[in-house]
Amino acid sequence: MPNLTLAIASGKGGTGKSSFASSFGVTKQGILLVDADVEEPNLALLLNLKPLESSLVNLRIPAINKDVCTKCGKCVDACRFGALNIFGDNIPMVNDLCHGCGLCSLVCPTKAISEIEKPIGEVRHYLSKNVELLEGRLALGMPNPVPVIEAVVDAAMAVEKPRIIDCAPGTSCPMVAGARRADAVLLVTEPTPFGLADLKLALEAIVPLNKPVGVVVNKYGIASENVEELCKNWNVPILGYFPFSKHVAASYAKGIPPATYDHLWQQRISDIWNYFEARVGK
Repeated sequence: MPNLTLAIASGKGGTGKSSFASSFGVTKQGILLVDADVEEPNLALLLNLKPLESSLVNLRIPAINKDVCTKCGKCVDACRFGALNIFGDNIPMVNDLCHGCGLCSLVCPTKAISEIEKPIGEVRHYLSKNVELLEGRLALGMPNPVPVIEAVVDAAMAVEKPRIIDCAPGTSCPMVAGARRADAVLLVTEPTPFGLADLKLALEAIVPLNKPVGVVVNKYGIASENVEELCKNWNVPILGYFPFSKHVAASYAKGIPPATYDHLWQQRISDIWNYFEARVGK
């Protein structure tokens, strides 16, 4: 039977997304955790793991031959990301906004543009007796996390195990890059005004991907926003309510996943996994 890949996402930071990802890791045996929150990866810290090996993630960026370049500016005009600039009588310059698409080399009439590899991050592999983790880590100062997210997800898809992908928070390209290859998506929210507003944005981003989606309400009881009505309007089920607990918050602050010691979390995590397995037929 094919392995389930479940992405865990949230419309905002601080809802407890990594609490759920790490809890899946300690509850479900034989699972591969994927930390695709490459700007602030923290699952290895939560699970007290040490890296076993790592590999660089490179981006192919343009290199301009000044002896061949005619300074026509066609590459600058073609770049939709603003990654090339030309000033005065100089050849075009490349900045950190480059996405490595290669369009500039295609439009150059004199073939003055080749491509070189630039390290922009790494994929780290962690392995312990009970947990295996692949972590993407964006290099300091790099503005675009998406190539590193895609690299760590690619590495995960090559491993024949069930997978949990811990996505970047928010509703922009990094979150979607982590979720788009998953079989299903679990959205983590909290019953606050900000939580509700950002859950709506997350649903707008994820539902069009046409895959099973479920919601969990974390820190239930700290506020009374009507998450149920929003989910009903989107025809998305709420798969669990996890009450606010000072004990859970204190333990998580010490790097202990809630399911390590809380039987309620363990049971509900298993139930959520079983729900998605049934929905996608895996």
